[in-house]
Order: sequence, then C-alpha cells, then structure tokens
Amino acid sequence: MKITSSIALAVCSMILVACAPTRTPFSPDGPTTVGMPEKLSDRERTYIPEIDNALRNQGLVPVKHGRGDFQLDFRMSSGPVNIDTRIAMLENGAELFVANGRAGGVPLIGRENVARKSFDQAYAEFQSGLSSVTSNPDYSSSDSPDLGGGTGELVY
Repeated sequence: MKITSSIALAVCSMILVACAPTRTPFSPDGPTTVGMPEKLSDRERTYIPEIDNALRNQGLVPVKHGRGDFQLDFRMSSGPVNIDTRIAMLENGAELFVANGRAGGVPLIGRENVARKSFDQAYAEFQSGLSSVTSNPDYSSSDSPDLGGGTGELVY
C-alpha cells in the first residue's frame, strides 16, 4: 500500500510541476508592455477592453495584473450626481499623462449614460496622450508585437 501511495504522490507532483506557469525571460528588444490595473469595479471592467484595444493599436502589449514598462491607472468614481473617470499612464511611478472625464446626471436614473459620457471624455484625452508617448523618439514602434491575427484581448 505504501508503494502505491508513493507512486501516486510522485505522479501528482510531476503533473503539478508540468502545469506550473513559466515566465518568459526578459528581452531588451521585446515589445513595450503596460501593466494593467489589478482590481477593477464592475463598471471599470466594462470599459477596460476599449483601453486595451487602444494600447494594442499603438503597439503596446497590456499585461494583466502585472508590471510593465509603463503602468496604467484607471479609475471611475461615482458620486450621487457626477461620475469621474481617470486614466493615467505611469513610468517608474511618474505620470506621463493623465486623462480625466466628468459627467453628471440625475441620481439613480441613466447612470450608465453618465458613466459613458465621463469615460468618453477621458478616453479621448487618453488616446491623444497615448499617441504623444508612442511618437516619442525614446519609444520604438519596431517593438510592436505580432498578435498572431487574433484579437489578443485580455479577459477582465
């Protein structure tokens, strides 16, 4: 009986090691990455795919729940009247640019429309700031990854 349980334990250990995630080694010529926010509200989760697509369109690679060359700060704060949206791009803790949006409406009525207006204001500023960062000579567009023809979207 001891031999059978030892063999089963050894097999389970090998399976566990084989399924463990591996990390890709750092490559200085690799794509420029953006660490995405770890915790998102339900409302933020509905809008983050648009930010993800904007990053990918500029040749950046979003890293879900991770650190990257840049870090994304995305928040939507709801008050009784206003909804504020903040989208910021950081590098080594310093803000490269911040995009803000604010919209207001009647409490408890049409809050998703208010959220959309707030997000759209911030998103327009974000795209403009993102274009200026990626057109910077220090950023290399040759770092743009090949996404293999798929959408490459992260699931939040």
